[in-house]
Amino acid sequence: MSPQKASTGNGLLLFFRVDDYNMALKRARALVARFEEKPHVNPNTGTMEFSLRDPDGYYVTISALSAPQPNEA
Repeated sequence: MSPQKASTGNGLLLFFRVDDYNMALKRARALVARFEEKPHVNPNTGTMEFSLRDPDGYYVTISALSAPQPNEA
């Protein structure tokens, strides 16, 4: 599509891996009215993630840096 005809955010996905997923989720909930994808486990990576639109309309995915590890007893 021509840049002159494309809407803001068209064709660009931003993906961030964070080491404090729970804090990122808490902050995101305070900033946006709704998520594009609610928090869920990505079946390919085993990590928690969610997606939202930034103020400019870009699609942003936030993912935990690593999958939760089972507690060792």
